[in-house]
Amino acid sequence: MISRRPPTNTVQASRYVVVDPQTLGRLRTLKLGDVELDLDGYRVIVRGTPAPLPRKEFMVLRQLMENAGQVVTRRALLDNAWGPDRTAQARHYLPVHIRRIRQKIESNADRPSCIRTVRNVGYIFDVPDPINNTRSYIP
Repeated sequence: MISRRPPTNTVQASRYVVVDPQTLGRLRTLKLGDVELDLDGYRVIVRGTPAPLPRKEFMVLRQLMENAGQVVTRRALLDNAWGPDRTAQARHYLPVHIRRIRQKIESNADRPSCIRTVRNVGYIFDVPDPINNTRSYIP
């Protein structure tokens, strides 16, 4: 999301990317915690280091980050990355791509703090709380 005014210093406000109106159209990045997405360059930077992601993984991560703090259903992720006319096997690909994304962006992929699984529903990108240095769910 793009905001023209700097938001207040709250956890929910950290979901917004402040963009100078003069750069609108030239700069599109999404930054949440240690993860920065360059939307135009299809690049991911984690803790200052580039992390190459294939196109599908980038699309999944982008959708999760754009909806940070909200559960994104498996169906929505599959429709976005593979399209509504996907094969039946595509539903098996999603957990594999999520695992690979976690390996690249999480400090500990076995105990994820960024991308959390919501059982039988989908996934959520937890919004970082800069005050407590934790991640939290925004209802």
